[in-house]
Formats: sequence, C-alpha cells, structure tokens
Amino acid sequence: MYQVFAAALIAALSPAARAAAVPGDFDVVRVNGTAIRQSEVLERLWKRYGSQTLEEMIDELLMRQAASSKKITASSADIDRRFARLQAQFGSRELLVSQLEQAGTTVAKVKADLAEEIVRERLVMDAKGIKVGEDELKKAFDANKDKLGKPESAHLRHILTKTEAEAEEIAAKVKGGADFKTLARDRSLAASGKAVGGDYGFVSRGMLPPEIDEVAFSLKAGEIKVVPGPRGHHILQVVAKRPAAPASFAEVKDDLAEMLLADKLKDASQSFLLELRRKADIKTPGQPRPAK
Repeated sequence: MYQVFAAALIAALSPAARAAAVPGDFDVVRVNGTAIRQSEVLERLWKRYGSQTLEEMIDELLMRQAASSKKITASSADIDRRFARLQAQFGSRELLVSQLEQAGTTVAKVKADLAEEIVRERLVMDAKGIKVGEDELKKAFDANKDKLGKPESAHLRHILTKTEAEAEEIAAKVKGGADFKTLARDRSLAASGKAVGGDYGFVSRGMLPPEIDEVAFSLKAGEIKVVPGPRGHHILQVVAKRPAAPASFAEVKDDLAEMLLADKLKDASQSFLLELRRKADIKTPGQPRPAK
C-alpha cells in the first residue's frame, strides 16, 4: 500500500531535494560544535511516523469531505455538552484551562476537535443507520447502575511547597484567617496555584495522586493538613464534601447513549472509511495511489 508513497518520500528526502524543499533550513542544536539541522530532524520524523501520519490525515480529510457534501454539522449545544463533560473531569473550568495551556492548546482548539468528532460520528451513524433505542438504554442502565452513580467527592484546595517548614507556616496562616487563594498564587509551586489559586473544585475519590487522595477524603469540611509527597509538601484544605449518590436514568441517559454509540461506531467507522477510500481519487505527486 505504501510503495508509491515510500518511493516519493525517499526521493523528497535525498540531500539535494531536502535543500531545495527547505530553503530556510537551520541548526536546531549544536553538540560539541556539530550541528543537527532542521532537515535532519524532519527526515527522522518522516521515517518513523510519516506513513502513519499521512494515512490518518487522508482518513480525516475524506471524512470532512463526506460530511461537507451531506451538510452535516455539530451544534453549539452538542459541543458545549461534550466540553462540559470534559470540564467535569477537572473539577473547574479554570483548572482545565490551566492544563490546556500547559499542553500548548486552547479551549477553542479543543472545542473545534470535539466538533469534528461529533460530525464524524453523525456521518457514520447516518450512513450505517446506527442508533440506540430506549429499550437498549434502559437495559444498559440496569446492567451498569452501580457504576453510573456519582462517586464521593470533595471540594479541594491545594498548595505545593518545597519544605515542610514552609508548608506548616502557610497552613498556620490559613487557619488564622489568611486568604488561601492569595497564598496559593504567591507561594505554590504547582501550576494550579497560579492559575486558579489552588482551587481544584469538586474532585472524585480516585482522581488524585494516592498520597493526596487518601488524606483528602479522610478530612472533614474546613480541615487543613500538610502531607509529604515526592514533589514536596502538600497543603490540603477540604472546603466541602458530597456523599456518593445512586444513578438516575434521566441524568445519565444522554451520556449512556453516547457510550453505547461509541461501541457501535468503532467497527462501523472502519468499514465506512474503507468505502470512502475505494471511491476516492488519492494520488502522490504525479502518480495514482492504490486504495487502502
């Protein structure tokens, strides 16, 4: 499948072609006076990941073209609902935004990716006639009721310091009435300190590192404690706690439908893509490209 592409790629990555293709080539780093050029890095990346990456990009483009031809789009409400589910895993929007910034991305980019995900799903659902019925939903709910309930959660604040002495000093200030968020922004070594004043919002049991999770869920609302860890000393304060709650069909119905659809879409998406590829005109420069 990759013979034509591989031949074109090898030719493109020959020394002469590289120089022509990358006129702005530059030294990425110098090691003991010897340079590693940008073109060398790109060549290594192409050799390792080029074919796989190209195939993924072809699949994505074929799906976008098919969705566009059928005028399938994602509504703002659907995008926001899926984003809200993602946000819930982080406890607060501020903490999610902080994590996205550290990963070099943005809320807008994440929402754009979610929109494409929704469009791809609807495209395959329409093409293959995939749906989830009410009876199927109720059966899945009854079978997974224990797993679908809301777990115990705690509204947690956190500050990370280098030394125990500093942690105890800050904890004493909080107990004396000092503002936790101000101290977190000024003193915490954790990224969440600067981003959200150390406020994690409500987190579920099991979401935190083990050394924090066990202590956090042993504290009562309003309590504060210093906990040693591999990165330093953690100052934990529990603002409020929520007990575990059984699942409600009305509350989890939409999420359950998406889970069931996701399982059905796995196999259907692959066969649908094969159909798109058989009909597509896919070429490498100057030559036809065999179908996948």
